Amino acid sequence: HTLHSLITVLGTWALVQAQPCSCHTLALAWTFSYLLFFRALSLLGLPTPTPFTNAVQLLLTLKLVSLASDVQDLHLAQRKEMASGFSKTPALGLLPDVPSLMETLSYSYCYVGIMTGAPGPCC
Repeated sequence: HTLHSLITVLGTWALVQAQPCSCHTLALAWTFSYLLFFRALSLLGLPTPTPFTNAVQLLLTLKLVSLASDVQDLHLAQRKEMASGFSKTPALGLLPDVPSLMETLSYSYCYVGIMTGAPGPCC
């Protein structure tokens, strides 16, 4: 059952790395599509996930869409900064950089964040 959450995290990370300018929409489509597949496993004749796995998958879906939104905001702020021609101080509430795979995995599986609803990396 761990593979379901790992596939969701890795898929979202790949989308964020490949398309930071539109990753929010892509991550939304990816995570909710996988969630639909995940919830339909029993209809497909595959083993039904445990309630804990279900809870983790639901929370990861929300966390990863939020992370992708933060990355897209960072990308738009960087694009706006380049268009203005001068560098300002970094805007408050933005990620410092696009998260690496290790940062994405750490954010996704951090106990405090996954089971207690801690805010995203921007807060």
